[in-house]
Amino acid sequence: MIVIYTGIEEIDKEIQMNLRDSIIARYSEYLIENNTFEDQTAIISPQAIEGNLHEFLFTLKEMNMRVILLLKNQKQEETKLALQLGIYDILFGNFYPNQIKEIIEHPRSFKDISDLYRKTFNIKRKKRIRDDRSNSFFSRK
Repeated sequence: MIVIYTGIEEIDKEIQMNLRDSIIARYSEYLIENNTFEDQTAIISPQAIEGNLHEFLFTLKEMNMRVILLLKNQKQEETKLALQLGIYDILFGNFYPNQIKEIIEHPRSFKDISDLYRKTFNIKRKKRIRDDRSNSFFSRK
């Protein structure tokens, strides 16, 4: 089951038309009431969430829900929050329903978002050099 909650009815309906086995939530608490959607997928826009987004996303992850997050751009604070919670299925800006379908069929791994993670958290890549004498790797600044 896929639960859709963007807070914009037209977008919710458009996404639902393109996804089998999906429903539209009318309010954010619907996703966490009675653990009904435990182990399911949720497509969410942070702007639709009433209350504390961090707590809400944490609760979804605690319920072992897969979260697909729809964000305006990579520079939003929500990007950092998503990555900290292990949410890697993120779409930025305008999107087409087939892009969501693609993410559902092919979940993103850490490898897929590692460049975004590096930029978001300002992590510099160190050059790795092989030391043939010891058959090991070490970092050089």
